[in-house]
Amino acid sequence: MGAIRDAFNSAWPDGPSTNPTRPNKSTIRQVGTTIETSLVGAAAGLIRATTKAGLGSGTRTGQPGQVTAGADKGEYYWNGSAWIRTGDVIDPIALQANIDEEVDERSSLIARGMQNIPVAIKDALGFIWAYIDNRGYVKSRGFSAAGFEMGSSGADEVFHIRDRRGFKYLSLTKTELRAPGLSHGSNLNEGFDAKPLIGGTLVSFVGDETHLFVRNILTQRSDLSRIRATLYSEASLSGIRASYSRTGDDDLVVDLAKCSQTVTLQTRLDEVTADTRNATTLNAISVPVSPSSGNTVRALMIGDSITNRQMAARMNIRASQRGYTINFVGTLNGAGVDQGANDATGPLGEGREGWEFGDFTYAVTNRATVIAPGSEASYLAAAKTSKQTQNPFLRAATGGDSSSVVRNGYVFDYAFYLSRFSLTAPNVVFIGLGTNDIRDLSSSELGPGILDGLTIMCGQILAAQPTTKIVLWFPPVSRSSERDALWSSRYVEVLTRFLRFVRTQANASIRIVPTWAMASQEVGFELAAGSTSDIGIKTAELSDAVHLGPYNIAAVAEVLAAAAGAAAQETL
Repeated sequence: MGAIRDAFNSAWPDGPSTNPTRPNKSTIRQVGTTIETSLVGAAAGLIRATTKAGLGSGTRTGQPGQVTAGADKGEYYWNGSAWIRTGDVIDPIALQANIDEEVDERSSLIARGMQNIPVAIKDALGFIWAYIDNRGYVKSRGFSAAGFEMGSSGADEVFHIRDRRGFKYLSLTKTELRAPGLSHGSNLNEGFDAKPLIGGTLVSFVGDETHLFVRNILTQRSDLSRIRATLYSEASLSGIRASYSRTGDDDLVVDLAKCSQTVTLQTRLDEVTADTRNATTLNAISVPVSPSSGNTVRALMIGDSITNRQMAARMNIRASQRGYTINFVGTLNGAGVDQGANDATGPLGEGREGWEFGDFTYAVTNRATVIAPGSEASYLAAAKTSKQTQNPFLRAATGGDSSSVVRNGYVFDYAFYLSRFSLTAPNVVFIGLGTNDIRDLSSSELGPGILDGLTIMCGQILAAQPTTKIVLWFPPVSRSSERDALWSSRYVEVLTRFLRFVRTQANASIRIVPTWAMASQEVGFELAAGSTSDIGIKTAELSDAVHLGPYNIAAVAEVLAAAAGAAAQETL
């Protein structure tokens, strides 16, 4: 450290009591070279001994050494063949005393008034970025060492500070001073995909808030602010409806009653370029509360465990509160509010634990069983746990069936389903599948499997009942190490297939409601027992990163109930 001390003394020499000597630019710049040489050399590891002979031989040119006692006490460096003295052991107090009082404190390398920090780098406001303490250790304040880079940041780098292990704390380039790995500069989001994973129809009851969670629609998961999103609606030409917009990087709280029937969601990358935008249009439906007509609808829920576990029951409650009646049809009762999966006190539907698209179409044969013709009554009389694994939609294929709908000798036949169980055709069919496809299908099977299921099920439903509305939806996905690991590679594939299918079909009878973007990824998932502190703070991990807890069940049910209301109003 003697070389650094000498460099500072040269840059800021003691001067007369009046008109003290001012720093010289060229001399100041040499301090950086001296610091860089000393600190980079320090990466080899400082050797300390009580005598010069005790230092032994160095391991690399520039390696620092220090003799702590006796006549040879001082700072040394290894020149490849011998230890060369560079100066006395640094005295922090003396160093601080030698600094000219006229130096601007905000931009100096000296942290004045801090006895344990003889050398520091401060920003223009006086905040310390990094410093060397009185033991000779380089430290950074306010940054996690886990985020720091190693090695050179590039050819533009002119100065850097490393710790003893070679990790870089600060980097000075020709354009900026930054903490590598944590800089919120232009390279943070370089290459990040800002295109939103969303589409379809936003729907809510008049007076209800609609939440759009921006981080739920990114193709990569991150807690950092990655994109700036704006949802906006243009003013009507008549002037009756004003322009309306909401902007943010996390939760956009929107009043659909103030929007036109078509809204635009626009995104751009934070801190990269203000010139490039990504935009998509969505339908916006604000459903009236307690209408005098158009307030009753028949609905069929087809789905997996997330459908089975209270979804229809919660929809029923919300619709009733808003002046609507949903008559649910189906052969299998879902769970009632706050009840477990095997409860059968909820409305009828076809929510089946663990099922994927292939279980309904019979592309997958290891879970579902076929109900033989004539066995309808015994099936309906069976316990829920027995009915769960039986597929009420399947019939044996015949010579007249197109191969496009036959899977393993059977057909998903919607008309057959309605007829065999004497069900009145619903006005709207909700399909909430895909989560278990992610669990069961390989990467190469996943996308085609989703498309196959959507094509067969939607096609067969509309072939039997062309005026039926179909609502596709997908649940929010928890922020968790388990789900995060699958998000970009598997969830994004499923949602992309959903959105592409609806766009390709271009059929007004098939709607997608982006419920994955309209409920939280942070809360609404059950916690394990964990531990509770003496002031009542619970600390726990998620006990279930897949299934929705009461908060998110209700949040999704509110949206789906509004969609059912829109179907009743014939505005869906």
